[in-house]
Amino acid sequence: MRILIAASTFPRRTGDDLPRFVLDLSLALQAHGHTVVALVPDAEGLPAHERWGELEIHRFRYFWPRRLQRLAYGAGMSGNLRRQPITWLQPLPYLWRLCAATRSLAREARIDVVNSHWLLPQGLGVALARGRQGGFRHVATLHGGDAHLLRRLPGGGGLARYTLRRSDAVIAVSSNVRRQLEQATGHDSGARLQPMGVDLQGFRDAPTTQERPFPQGYLLFVGRLIPIKGVAVLLEALAALRARNPGLGLVVIGDGPEGPALRERARALGLAEAVRFQGGLPHDEIAPWLRGCRAAVVPSVVRPGGRAEGMPTVIPEALAAGARVVASHAGGVTDILEDGRNAWLAAPGDPADLARRIQAALEERADSPLLLRAAATAETLDWSRVAENYLGVFEEVLGRGDPGQ
Repeated sequence: MRILIAASTFPRRTGDDLPRFVLDLSLALQAHGHTVVALVPDAEGLPAHERWGELEIHRFRYFWPRRLQRLAYGAGMSGNLRRQPITWLQPLPYLWRLCAATRSLAREARIDVVNSHWLLPQGLGVALARGRQGGFRHVATLHGGDAHLLRRLPGGGGLARYTLRRSDAVIAVSSNVRRQLEQATGHDSGARLQPMGVDLQGFRDAPTTQERPFPQGYLLFVGRLIPIKGVAVLLEALAALRARNPGLGLVVIGDGPEGPALRERARALGLAEAVRFQGGLPHDEIAPWLRGCRAAVVPSVVRPGGRAEGMPTVIPEALAAGARVVASHAGGVTDILEDGRNAWLAAPGDPADLARRIQAALEERADSPLLLRAAATAETLDWSRVAENYLGVFEEVLGRGDPGQ
């Protein structure tokens, strides 16, 4: 099978700190013996075409001059649109160039299936390239931010319905994301549920960090520093926890626009010496921190309008690393985590409840059934299994006859 992966979020270079789950899926599909080509946005300083091992990567240019391409990468599309006025000139050229590049590459590489990631803009661009007659099958994967955007964007429901009509199947990373899609379109999407995966063996075999930044160990947060991630709630919970655990600290891995405000909040809570803001790290440097933490905390909140995260990729990574996982009962988290069964779940936005759940996690025995069940959950999310599920969908749509019929 010849597969084209179209995505807007993809590492620019091996070892950078951008999310790599689309890359990992591509490599897992390739490991099953299939030809995989990635189509991603251009950025200054990157070649238009290169190979990472056997994976072929094509980048499409979407704005001139090249140095002003600002829609992709950085703070993500929604963040870039908020911060840089010139970015508002770029969505239409981006869509046009994505459509043209998809059509050309699918023809030249004799692609069987295009798997787009994010309904907007990748899914829409691939749908436009496919048209009525097709020539390739289209499977759209829906993540978190685009699902929420569909509900807020004028005409978002219509764009989603058009994209779904030009898709042979839809995969949603969480039930919450699927529900938001259906609210935007007004009908059942038929989306298959499949969270992103994890390199199970890589995280299990990673060394434990040798750093010991706090006497009683550390809690760990990994993610972008944006409001929906709930780091401010975690800081308040830590302040409460330190009454019983005065040597406990927090390591924050990630960057984002909330960084300065969170540092100031930590100082105001008397936590200046108890929180280490580590900044963004290459993906392969995160596993040792997960292996060494006393608990990995995912304190996501529900934003006004009901926006919640789909499935934070740090959750399967933390489970694979053997970390105790404390998360908010929000978004798609409950698709794989159950309070008291394989994790500890707190009410979103409630620092006191989050502190109670973290304390319970800290006191759990290392040989407890809960932690054994957490390890078993990680096994179901290994990239090899996730790739098999994707391939099952691809094979199903290829068996339906000519595209467009």
